[in-house]
Amino acid sequence: MRAPYLTPEGCEGSITSHHPEGMMTRPSIPRRVLFALPAAALGDPAEATPTLDRTAQIIVGAAPGGGTDTVARLLAEPLSGRYAPQVIVENRPGASSRLGAEALKVAAADGTAILICPMPVLALCPHVLPRTTRYHPVTDFTAAATVGELAYGLIVRRDHPATDLSSFIDWARAKGDVTFAPPVAGAPQHMLGLALMREAGLNVTVVTYRASTLALPDLIAGRLDCYMSHMAELAPQVRGGQARLLAVSSEARLPGFSDTATFAQQGFPGITASEAFAVMLPASTPPNIAAALNAAIAEAVAEPAMRERLAQLQMTPLVLSPAETAARLAREFTAWGPAVRASGFTPEE
Repeated sequence: MRAPYLTPEGCEGSITSHHPEGMMTRPSIPRRVLFALPAAALGDPAEATPTLDRTAQIIVGAAPGGGTDTVARLLAEPLSGRYAPQVIVENRPGASSRLGAEALKVAAADGTAILICPMPVLALCPHVLPRTTRYHPVTDFTAAATVGELAYGLIVRRDHPATDLSSFIDWARAKGDVTFAPPVAGAPQHMLGLALMREAGLNVTVVTYRASTLALPDLIAGRLDCYMSHMAELAPQVRGGQARLLAVSSEARLPGFSDTATFAQQGFPGITASEAFAVMLPASTPPNIAAALNAAIAEAVAEPAMRERLAQLQMTPLVLSPAETAARLAREFTAWGPAVRASGFTPEE
């Protein structure tokens, strides 16, 4: 099945070229934590009493139709009646999804304002866009849950001479320089791609695009050597025969792409990462509200229909507790600082 396209919603910036001068520190990613539901959580939502007595809104820092918007709308329906009488989605696109986070920061801490976003919007943007990011990911928000996570992948054109990561590195060394593009400059894929090139000892020229829809045609036509993005974007290209997948960033091979080894299996354990979708509340939100939202999300994600829809988005269901979500966010925020400095990335703001 063709997976809906998730728009890259990382951080903006610009960079032209990099050379192998050191190695980026890998952001610390915790092992997957499976969620468990109390027996009482499995009842009919129509019989449940919502935690809130007012409408709640899920803020999305991207335009309608993108990946985060899709996940938010998938959640809004089951949360209606479980968490609040009605849950609606409000799009606040702009500033690489940071406008949504800024809106949550100043919202009332009563549980009616919820943010869903890729965790790098919170953990990475303050490092790559320090002058224009107007929030602190740890102190300005209350963590509620995660919904799922995405792996990243590296692709080349379908008729590229390389058939795996090792043969691509050999090809690139013989060529002398490799052109590489992430979906958005400063995104996690950008940092991980640079780390891979440095570890492999390759000279790389980073080509930046205003949108991934411009990068993919160049890759397919052979004007770009390789491209790294999350699997929601890459899966249709690979399954459609337009691109070849060389490696994935997950800890284990991905269902549906079992013939493609991970970066770790091909000698690059440092390129192991995933992009979690975080659900956040304003700072000072009472813990019982965060716990109630977490329980409602866990119940929703446990439903087979929801898990199937997430799978179509190439997302692995993952519901962390509020404490686990906060801990993962803090670890990623701490790790991305030295990683960005090691990369040599210089944002244009």
